[in-house]
Amino acid sequence: MKYKYLFTPAKIGSLELKNRCIMAPMSAALANPDGTVSDELIAYFVARAKGGMGLIMTEYAFVQPNGRSSDHQISVAEDSMIPGLARLAEAVHENGAKICLQLQHGGRRSCVESTAPSPIPFDKGHPTPRVLTTAEVYKLVDDFVAGAVRAKKAGYDMVEVHCAHGYLLNDFVSPRANRRVDEFGGSMEGRARAAVMIIRGIKEACGADYPVSVRLSGEELVTDGNRKRDAAAMAQLFEEAGADLINVSCGVNGVGYGIAPAAKETGHNVEAAEEIHRVVDCAVSVAGRINEPEYAEAILRAGKAEFVSFGRALFADPEFANKAMEGREEEICPCVGCLQRCYGSYGHGGVYRSCMVNPFAMRETTMKLEPAEVKKKIVVVGAGPAGMEAAWTAAARGHAVTLYEKEASVGGQFQIAAMPPHKQLLARAITYYYRMCQKYGVEMHFNTEADKALILAQKPDAVILATGGTPIRPRIPGMEEVQTLYGSEVLMGAPLKGDRCLVIGGGSQGAETADYLGQLGYEAAVVEMRDGIALDDAEATRRMLLERFAQNHVQCYTGATVKHVYADGVDYEKDGEIKSLRGYDNIIISIGVRSFNPLEEQLKGEAAQVITIGDASEAKNAVNALYVAAVTGTTI
Repeated sequence: MKYKYLFTPAKIGSLELKNRCIMAPMSAALANPDGTVSDELIAYFVARAKGGMGLIMTEYAFVQPNGRSSDHQISVAEDSMIPGLARLAEAVHENGAKICLQLQHGGRRSCVESTAPSPIPFDKGHPTPRVLTTAEVYKLVDDFVAGAVRAKKAGYDMVEVHCAHGYLLNDFVSPRANRRVDEFGGSMEGRARAAVMIIRGIKEACGADYPVSVRLSGEELVTDGNRKRDAAAMAQLFEEAGADLINVSCGVNGVGYGIAPAAKETGHNVEAAEEIHRVVDCAVSVAGRINEPEYAEAILRAGKAEFVSFGRALFADPEFANKAMEGREEEICPCVGCLQRCYGSYGHGGVYRSCMVNPFAMRETTMKLEPAEVKKKIVVVGAGPAGMEAAWTAAARGHAVTLYEKEASVGGQFQIAAMPPHKQLLARAITYYYRMCQKYGVEMHFNTEADKALILAQKPDAVILATGGTPIRPRIPGMEEVQTLYGSEVLMGAPLKGDRCLVIGGGSQGAETADYLGQLGYEAAVVEMRDGIALDDAEATRRMLLERFAQNHVQCYTGATVKHVYADGVDYEKDGEIKSLRGYDNIIISIGVRSFNPLEEQLKGEAAQVITIGDASEAKNAVNALYVAAVTGTTI
């Protein structure tokens, strides 16, 4: 068997799982505003249960109303929540998985009231939290235990105590956040006391054989926070209290890299899990950028943990486990670590949370690949990510789809985007879309530039135009007289002169071009009219990019409007003053793309239906392009 450990049964305490694949607890922001379980949330978890997970861990459920961390979070704070929670547990069981409810209090990360063990703000700009009294800590313990009792009544197979990521119990165990002098502070035993009492209380209330997991940050990744050695010592206390599983994560979200971008190494928590595994006899699971089944198997074979917790890999593909078990790894939709739609401002009352690469995530009730009532002949022009997403989803519904691509291979803008440091997983996404086109019978023609005559000769019922965009060339004095390169040309291997490169444009592509040049050893600089570099990137992604800029001495000039371009540099205006950057060997333009769509006007009135998607419609970003493409493919 290729995965002789990953897909073999194993136990957490008395609970036997069919395999060692755990769905990590992650906020999908799909609960109802009152904290009850929604149909959308059930469908989301059911898709991952059907997909082969041995255990589904729900996202956090608050145990006290003032501990709510988002406005679409599950509640387990009242008995009235039990019926909805029971519907979720029953649905997951019916689809072959066990289920665990994660118990949590937001503490300093609550959106209701900021509370903490000590009066230390979460971060710069955050309020000073209200310090819990000793009596309130005892009440907190009781409410965690009451949440576990409700979970058991609702049919959950186990519960998890959330003691990580900067939430309230993490603040208690962390020397960074806990300066108490009562019984819940001071020594490690004192800092762990609240969590220990909760574990013991759950065992007493729910039975010694009712499994309890503890989510623990193996590394807090902040100054004076817990390190691996501290987490290992803490885990011993939790095991002694009755914990059946230590579920290892890392970080303090929003401060450390708790939600890891692509630049964070794969399996970055494995060493911490291994250190914990060496000192406890209970089971250990590990999460953290484990996105390939082969790597998960290697962790288990090496004896570093008993279970693997898959997080954003399951946003990207709910069928991850089934596809790996059946040898269909090439069909796994990959997490590319972009954090573009699964983290940050999405969800929590805003635009729905999802996955850039898989727009179906968290839309299980509204976006479905159902057979088309009327089978159509569809022509797609352009084999970039949007064109392929629209093509394969339409073909999966039974339409006859023909795709034309003027280049020799698939990929479009993703081929370019995959070239900078830590972006290589975008190439894996390209291969996924291509494989899905092949699987569903999309007829693909390369080295073929589709024109009006070719398209109409197919007599299509619908035409989807995904012709992408072309680089923007700004009208700046001097630009037409000097030789420049586009960032896309540089990323695709255009030859450079000398050692010094000046990039005009510090948005995502310009910043990534400079990152690429810095990695290769060029002396690179970026000039950007906005007040920051890569401002549209996820915060963790941007932070690590700027760290590499510092390491590779990439210079940034922000709030700077280029006024004149020379063969060796530019004049720019900043705060009303004209300044110069000269002595560069290469001037590189990287300020984005504009729509390239010559066919839409030509086909109006000629083809029955013409739909334009991706950059061809509006040059925005891949999140928008792929979402619109998926909607197109599922509704055409």
